[in-house]
Amino acid sequence: MQRKILPIFILSFILFACGKEQENITEEPANGEPTLMWLSTAGNKIVDETSNAVILRGVNLPGLEWDKSGAGINESEVNYICQTWKVKIIRLPFNQDWILNDAGYYDLFDRVIGWIVNNGAYVLLDLQWQDTAVKIPPIPNEQAVDMWKMIANRYKNNPAVLYDIHNEAHDTSWQAWRNRASEIIEAIRSVHTKALIFVSGLDWAYDLRGWGTTPLPYAHIVYSSHPYPFKGEPWAWDKYFGDVATKLPVFIGEFGGGSQDLEWGRQLLTYMEQKDLGWTAWAWSASPFLVGNDRRTPTEFGQLVRNALLQDSDENPQYLKISDIQVLYIAQDRATVNWKTNVEADSKVRYGFTAAYGDSVYAPVMLTSHTIKLTGLLPSTTYHFQVVSQDNLGVRGISSDSTFVTAP
Repeated sequence: MQRKILPIFILSFILFACGKEQENITEEPANGEPTLMWLSTAGNKIVDETSNAVILRGVNLPGLEWDKSGAGINESEVNYICQTWKVKIIRLPFNQDWILNDAGYYDLFDRVIGWIVNNGAYVLLDLQWQDTAVKIPPIPNEQAVDMWKMIANRYKNNPAVLYDIHNEAHDTSWQAWRNRASEIIEAIRSVHTKALIFVSGLDWAYDLRGWGTTPLPYAHIVYSSHPYPFKGEPWAWDKYFGDVATKLPVFIGEFGGGSQDLEWGRQLLTYMEQKDLGWTAWAWSASPFLVGNDRRTPTEFGQLVRNALLQDSDENPQYLKISDIQVLYIAQDRATVNWKTNVEADSKVRYGFTAAYGDSVYAPVMLTSHTIKLTGLLPSTTYHFQVVSQDNLGVRGISSDSTFVTAP
């Protein structure tokens, strides 16, 4: 799993007015440093140019879909999101009508993309609204095909720009969505063969089963799901997107909640961690909010998200620490695993015949001294295990892999 924070590089952009015949926006690294790597897919992973798996996690930054002036989005705010929340990606919703018909809006679009990329983060361009009247159509209209070709041509030399071709498909058939998605993908590919393209599921992007059954016949496609508390209980995650993620690249383009959804959020963050899924939480400046009116102070749910992002960073002062791991009372068919944490947290042991584990025992009680009993083991067998604890804020500690051998 690639867990390194990507270096920050300064990229300069030349801004042009809107039009189909435009030069390409290009990036020029400062001081000869390399730019962000091109991303592609291999198996069920997003990978970089060195074939290392990349897990992109960040936030949605709405506003450009409903406000031509950017709804308060500015360079200082983007710097804060990238540098304080340590995001690797920002999903940027936008308005198709204004991209096509307002050169000033397109220039603002350029500037916001530049602010994100200058911070060393990827930007996922999200076709959120068709226009201020239709907003989110069941599938994009025919104009979206030419629009995406225009955008792809504009940014085809920029590896940091990724493409989410439709926010949420809904109230349509798989075939209708498949046909329109294919048209858009082929339009993008006609000018930008390296583009990493994200395609949502049905049921407002939640349901990826159709793509799991019949994936699109194109390279470098990522399938995007939007789970929310009202979409279904955690037992349904495997069905609608988790099982697909075992064979195809899956990204969680949106998820979010309020103070009443904290336990749901903790479970989803744990699930996405276990599945190695990238994600962008909803939303910095729209409901359900990650921050308050000052656009800085995290909401309770926002604190869960921020802590999860900071766990990828060495600068996290709140990181939950696990210590004093012991395996006691080892018998032919059972063993007890003990450990301590520096704050109250829940208890989980993953175990199995290899470091892939496969089984687990969980206890939700919040403690600083933890005990988990493993039963039903085989005699004279080496077991791999890992302990995991998560506190009330969603900060998680995970131990390295260890082993023990049951009695003969």
